[in-house]
Amino acid sequence: MYNQINLESIPTPDGKYVIDNSNIVMVSNTKDLYIRKVKKKTASTAAANSASMFGNPTFYLTASTRRDWTELPGTEKEINELQQLLKQKGWKTDEYMENTASEEQVKALDNPRIFHIATHGFYAKAEDPSLQKDLTENEAMMAENPLMKSGLLLRGAGDVLAKTKYNYNMESGVLTSYEAMSLNLDKTDLVVLSACETGLGEISNGEGVYGLQRAFFVAGAKVLIMSMFKVDDEATQKLILNFYRKWLTTGNLRQSFIDAKKELRVEYPDPFDWGAFMMIGLD
Repeated sequence: MYNQINLESIPTPDGKYVIDNSNIVMVSNTKDLYIRKVKKKTASTAAANSASMFGNPTFYLTASTRRDWTELPGTEKEINELQQLLKQKGWKTDEYMENTASEEQVKALDNPRIFHIATHGFYAKAEDPSLQKDLTENEAMMAENPLMKSGLLLRGAGDVLAKTKYNYNMESGVLTSYEAMSLNLDKTDLVVLSACETGLGEISNGEGVYGLQRAFFVAGAKVLIMSMFKVDDEATQKLILNFYRKWLTTGNLRQSFIDAKKELRVEYPDPFDWGAFMMIGLD
């Protein structure tokens, strides 16, 4: 259960929350503590100040498809503001939106220091096995693989999800956790998944949480910021942009995130609004 909730948002007897009294560092798996030690001894040159940002993908490329996934114009505003902020600090930025926010473009990433993606995420919960009796052997295997049941929606994802409930790789559009493991992020300090339900995953003994958070750590990312449930767009944008402003000024990743959440609570006191986002990993 601890992989599915944000411990910081638990109320305490003094009328506050855990975030007010404790500094909790979440790791995806305890072996990450050991891996961090090894990596420090063999550390390579840090990535330059570069950021790759994705937002507001065009989910539907065909006019006739039933539209279950809403467009996200607010994420385009988020990316534009973030780009301006980073450029003011001398960062090299690449932004991909609408038709350029594609799965192929994500797979072509080459170790940006920041990878920021603002889109829908999904986690397909297990279905009754009796409903899978007509699946092919290959589809049945994919339906059972936790790494194939979570992902991020990019250009054309709506068309893909309208055609299949299991084979998300039949066409380009959905970046599954399985595919995310192979991204080039060995020198990436921060991955921000500014999306709904990106933190969810399936529990497996010995491997922590399967799903996007494990996939991005396998790909090499040091720290992830992601949401555990659906969140308000405006609150998300305020939190994320305030976090970046603080981090780019102070250089302290974790403290900047905590301070940004505490400031968001002034306007959004309910933990539903600020407790969705978690920072996972060792900076």
